[in-house]
Amino acid sequence: MPDHIIAQTALAEIEARMGLPPLEGLLAERDELVQRAADLRAKHGPFGTYDALRKVEWATIATTLRAKAFAAGEKMTESAIEQAAHADPRYMEFITHATREKAEWAIAENRITGIGDTILRANAIARYLAAEAHL
Repeated sequence: MPDHIIAQTALAEIEARMGLPPLEGLLAERDELVQRAADLRAKHGPFGTYDALRKVEWATIATTLRAKAFAAGEKMTESAIEQAAHADPRYMEFITHATREKAEWAIAENRITGIGDTILRANAIARYLAAEAHL
């Protein structure tokens, strides 16, 4: 992986002396996580496309099953097609993959929140140390 060079402000030296993680580094990490989580949010988050994609996958499988049955001269009830489509390995793989994506999304969101919490904690420590210096 390429080295990440992060521009630092004049406050970086003060943060280092105070033992606080550099704000620039935290924001850069957060930006990278948000970028990676954006597609997962769009797919699995509020008003996401997951349900529509799931329905498309299921309908594609059901249509394929219906066409195969027709070509073989077999008759399948809608209930049988529905059950077969839900049990199809392609559908199960789609659901398994989506479950993994949702877990990745949860982990990324937790890390993004953790970075925000670290920034807030660093701000609180800085205010405490500044107040302490005035005593």
